[in-house]
Amino acid sequence: MTKFNKINENEVEVELNDETFGTLKFDAEQDAWVLWPVSIDDAVSYFDNLDETKEAITDELA
Repeated sequence: MTKFNKINENEVEVELNDETFGTLKFDAEQDAWVLWPVSIDDAVSYFDNLDETKEAITDELA
């Protein structure tokens, strides 16, 4: 199960099966939410809308 825990206005922790999967950070330059997974040193850009971003990540991790 995927959970999202708001850290602050521009940062959200992403949990998968009760373990930290990564961190979502809002990148103002890209005007998008960016997921930084714990397991790799690379990021994935999503949307400017947090709800759309959460939905996409939930679908991908299902």
